[in-house]
Amino acid sequence: MMTTIDHDLLIATLDRLKLTAIRDQLDTLLDEAARSKMTLREALAFLVSREIARRDERRISMSSKLAQFPFVRELDGFDFEAQPSVDRGQIRELSTCRIRLE
Repeated sequence: MMTTIDHDLLIATLDRLKLTAIRDQLDTLLDEAARSKMTLREALAFLVSREIARRDERRISMSSKLAQFPFVRELDGFDFEAQPSVDRGQIRELSTCRIRLE
C-alpha cells in the first residue's frame, strides 16, 4: 500500500524527471482529471499528453527563433483567391500531415 506523498516531494520529483508541464499545471490537471472521473490509466495518459503538447510547443517555438523568420505566417491567412491555381482542399489535406494509403 502506498503512503500519501507530500506535495512538495511530488513537485520535486516531477522537476527531477523534467516533467515541467505536469509540474507547472499539476493541481489544475488533477482537478480536471477528477472532474472528468478519469481512471488512473486515463489520468496518466492525460498528464503525459499535456507534457508532450508543451514540449512540442516549445520545440516549435525554439525552432522558429533559431530559423530567425522575420514573422510567422499561418495557413489560415493565405489568400487562396489570389492564387487560383492552388488547390485549397489539397493544401488543407497536406497540412494535417496524415498519410493517405491508396
